[in-house]
Amino acid sequence: MPTQNLYDSIALAENIKIQAKARNVQLKDMFAELDLSKGTLSNLRLGKKISADSLARIADYLDCSMDFLMGRTVDPAVKRMNLTDDERQKVTDYLQFILSQRK
Repeated sequence: MPTQNLYDSIALAENIKIQAKARNVQLKDMFAELDLSKGTLSNLRLGKKISADSLARIADYLDCSMDFLMGRTVDPAVKRMNLTDDERQKVTDYLQFILSQRK
């Protein structure tokens, strides 16, 4: 029986790309410094798995958590704001709406 990914690999690839851009990090440079294949994002977009070690190194490099990259937690900048749970949810919902409007 094939195993199922516990995360959306396409969303993971997009989150890595977004976080790198937010930090002014060139993906090719990051992958080279981490000794990862430059095809890592392409592989994720094709539904291939990434090792926990590789994901941890990417998260450390981008100064965020693996959970954030996998879409399991709110943006760290939003989390640091003094918001109520309801306000935080509204921010998250709005960000998801904005991202869903991309073509």
